[in-house]
Amino acid sequence: MITITSQLAEILSGHSYKVHNRLLSVRSGELLADDIPGVDVVEEGDASLRVPEQLTFRVPILDRGVSWVPSSYDHPLGIWGQRIVAQVGVSLVGEEVEWLTRGQFLIHSVDPDDSGDTVSVQCAGLLYLVNEAELVAEYQPKAGATMGSVIRALVEPGLTVDLTAAPADRTVPAGTSWSDNRLDDVAAVLDAWPAQAEVTVDGVLRVTPVPDDPTSADLAVSDKLNAQRFTTGLTRDGQFNAVVARGSYPDTAGGLAGQEIVATSYDTDLTSPYRYGGPFSPYLVPVGYESPLMTTQAMVAAAAATRKRNLRADNNRSVSIEILPHPALRLGDAVAVTSARLQLAGALGRVTGYTLPHQAGGGAEALTVRLVGS
Repeated sequence: MITITSQLAEILSGHSYKVHNRLLSVRSGELLADDIPGVDVVEEGDASLRVPEQLTFRVPILDRGVSWVPSSYDHPLGIWGQRIVAQVGVSLVGEEVEWLTRGQFLIHSVDPDDSGDTVSVQCAGLLYLVNEAELVAEYQPKAGATMGSVIRALVEPGLTVDLTAAPADRTVPAGTSWSDNRLDDVAAVLDAWPAQAEVTVDGVLRVTPVPDDPTSADLAVSDKLNAQRFTTGLTRDGQFNAVVARGSYPDTAGGLAGQEIVATSYDTDLTSPYRYGGPFSPYLVPVGYESPLMTTQAMVAAAAATRKRNLRADNNRSVSIEILPHPALRLGDAVAVTSARLQLAGALGRVTGYTLPHQAGGGAEALTVRLVGS
């Protein structure tokens, strides 16, 4: 969650407040515009996508004598490296407004609307830069490269990589097969490490350990104030009671070189309806995961356990919630859901999707919260 003052936190816990939007355009660190007259500004996040965030808005073609149709490479709405810094403000006491930066977004396309009076602007999260930068051949790391240095080599200089809170680094085994897609290679490293990465509101790719299930909430919601409903059906497809991970010993392992390493992480949670040996199935129902980046038994076992936790979370139930726009809430934040109709009392989950309007009159914010252990 974005850090906010205690005064703003108190206001956001109330029943009403006024929000404002501000859009800035920058390119290569240079400010091109600090007050883009954007309307219908909407930010969306979806944790299941390769590039999770996007931003859309409209701008009058002419506003205060300024044309907002891109006519030069350094126009604020150009597609030549221009980024939108999106901010949301909340009115405090008096005329004061507390502004929060929601993030930086790469301008992807600018199109005239049917009315001819405005242009529509579509922006993507900064991982789009990494995703579009296909390599001319399969990636080949330098000798002695580590997990962290590989991510830096694949991502920088488009985004700065922050490894200060990353798990303990380790060397990448020689002879590993790689993709020619930078984002695929980054995902492979994160899975095998194991770790996760997010783009911060400052445009930095921060690598951190994969979090455990939340034990406390960043935000509590209740059906006394919010409309809620379950949005996912139920199916046995994709369910499992164990994860089988496979790696291989490196060339430096002597007689073990090249041999497969296998570790199985069973669902042994006595409260889990999918637990191994429980009523879900009398058989082992495994999900496989394989990576040549795992070169010890400990690495394979850790990856199996992490993969099990992540896959189980993906299969949990989701709740769709409408709330007053909350400008500090981001993907992955913990939410406690209370609903008499859904028989939930402070059920914990994480935000896996949102649609956040950035201006007054934009309506409610839609959240998707995937519940823990359900």
